[in-house]
Amino acid sequence: MSRGLSTAAKTQLANGSFVMAHLVSIALGTVASPTVYYYTDGTEDVTLNTNVYLANGFLLGLDAVTEDSNMNIGSLTLRLSGVNQTIISDALNNGHLHREVIVTRFLWNTAGAVMGSFQIYTGKIESMAIGDSGDTSQISFGVANHWADFGRREGRITNEKSQQHYFAGDLCFEFAHGSDKKFKWGGVIEAPPPGDSDRPAGGDPLYPGSR
Repeated sequence: MSRGLSTAAKTQLANGSFVMAHLVSIALGTVASPTVYYYTDGTEDVTLNTNVYLANGFLLGLDAVTEDSNMNIGSLTLRLSGVNQTIISDALNNGHLHREVIVTRFLWNTAGAVMGSFQIYTGKIESMAIGDSGDTSQISFGVANHWADFGRREGRITNEKSQQHYFAGDLCFEFAHGSDKKFKWGGVIEAPPPGDSDRPAGGDPLYPGSR
């Protein structure tokens, strides 16, 4: 697919006379105040739309992006160096699910002149894994495109981090982690026992099944 590249760029691509790098942006932080990280697997920093993609070795690799004519769930794994404690801390403290990842392909000719760029993938983070061994440390993000949401069951995790992700500042689940009490809903409503004037006849609607 030409992606709107110039004729000269398409000619270079057809001849195989080009140098390529991937530019990856990862939006973490909070929903209200996202922090976007920019990395490239090229040999030098790349500036695109005023954003500087760093060639610092943190981007270890990403799966190949393929296209077809069917509407399906396109997924890939993005691998970053675990030496980058900033991203690990951000993801653990502010969450990582459903954060946007954009992959762009950047092209030069063999003389070093810029040929152009085109976006090849946009998706949301679905999973995260941190792997450490004796001499390596790596963080992996599983990313899927928007079609992944079509098969997902509705619902969210009832904890503070999930609530802040969707409704920043809402503290309704602030103490949810400290409660392990089970609440039963439904059941037979009976008249209160004699002398229990605090409960209305028929039982307390706030405590279904109360006797």
